[in-house]
Amino acid sequence: MGSKPNIIFLVVDTCRASTFHNLLQEGKIPNFKSLFDDAVMYENATAAGPWTVPSHGSMFTGLYPSQHGTSANKPNFNPPNTPIAQALNQEGYHTVGVSANPWISPGFNFDKGFDQFKTAYDLFWGGAELGDIRNLSSRREQVRTLSNRISITSSVKTIANIVYEKFWAKRSDSGAKKITSDALSILENAGNDPQFLFLNYMEPHLDYEPPDNVARDELPDNVDLQEARQLNQNPWKYIAGQESMSPQHFEILRSLYRSELRYLDTQIGRLLEGIKEKNIMDNTCIVVAGDHGENIGEHGLMDHQYCLYQTLVHVPLAIRYPDTVAPRNVTDLVETKDIYGALCEIASVGNEDVANPLLNEEDRDNQVISEYPEPQPSMDALEERAGKLDDETREYDRSLRAIRIGPWKLIEGSDGLTELYNLEEDSAESTPRSNTEQTERLHNRLVSELGELTVGTNNESSVNETTQSRLEDLGYI
Repeated sequence: MGSKPNIIFLVVDTCRASTFHNLLQEGKIPNFKSLFDDAVMYENATAAGPWTVPSHGSMFTGLYPSQHGTSANKPNFNPPNTPIAQALNQEGYHTVGVSANPWISPGFNFDKGFDQFKTAYDLFWGGAELGDIRNLSSRREQVRTLSNRISITSSVKTIANIVYEKFWAKRSDSGAKKITSDALSILENAGNDPQFLFLNYMEPHLDYEPPDNVARDELPDNVDLQEARQLNQNPWKYIAGQESMSPQHFEILRSLYRSELRYLDTQIGRLLEGIKEKNIMDNTCIVVAGDHGENIGEHGLMDHQYCLYQTLVHVPLAIRYPDTVAPRNVTDLVETKDIYGALCEIASVGNEDVANPLLNEEDRDNQVISEYPEPQPSMDALEERAGKLDDETREYDRSLRAIRIGPWKLIEGSDGLTELYNLEEDSAESTPRSNTEQTERLHNRLVSELGELTVGTNNESSVNETTQSRLEDLGYI
């Protein structure tokens, strides 16, 4: 496949580090463990954002969310620099993306630089995107636009994709089996060019619906599977105070969440076996990252919005390419946005003198930053989904950013929120500390890096009908 290494960038959507690392230590995700045993594993990796769009924007560009500009208010991916797929494509890589998350799709320009890109709910490559056509005012206009857009070949694929999404796409899982099959097919049919393969797996995302056998193995002894499956998994009603949840309920949900990761591990095993059978493991760099974490009752929250606590920004990260990257555990603070620079260096793309903290220890500054430019969903959207909001819930209507230097972490809000934590003494971020010197030091560093914090507003950017339906299924809007 050429002199440059193949690159597989595997994102485990909604994967928090605490749960993932525990499963690794317990031996319950053996395929991930075999991969990580030959990798450099970053134990203290921080995501640039607490949810999908800003975090992927940062991993694809090496920039913080306020720098690449992709967030709830502007979900279309139009960065100021060359995104990773395009940079690799310009260097001769065949670039392919498969995503189970509707945000990370051609509809939001995240296919920029990819030769091919499809979603997990598409059966075939090359079908037309029809969501915007459904929004046209007349049937005649819809038919005319459709006729102009699709060929005879793509019309068959388009119809097949519609039928597949409606009746079969989610019958077995949240897309992991189909994504893995697509990835294996791509590798099997690869030509001589080096391959860049981006995969977004959605298994740990709400709703948690793992296979019965794995769920039963994880659930507490006194909990029946049917009971577990009937628990509330609507985060917005809980956040808005419309649904009460007990500590036992969250214990059950955490078991289902763990089960989702254990199921995903079986599909990662399929992928690794296919790579080995093709005899390309030695010339393939594999990056595994969580784009963000998850709140499962912590801080009075569910899902992955409205905060920048460690439950959302501490994520797993590993790079496997033993000939170049020596397998080891790294405890230094690192950022997932630096995946961009690491991949450029591994593929010999661009200026190799640029700082690369993931691969070069001397480039690390023991500092990590996360941003939450606007609330998602907005308070209006949350009220529409969950009912009337009280004043406490409306406090989430703010922009946030956080910085960590060593054990000290500062969270700032556009409403004046200031929370300081010492994570060595309070890893759960339960009790803010009062330390003027540390607060000023971290605030000044944030201003130096990003400027003053401004108020961001979610204007509920319009999306086409198909995409909106997919996002609503995931609880985003």
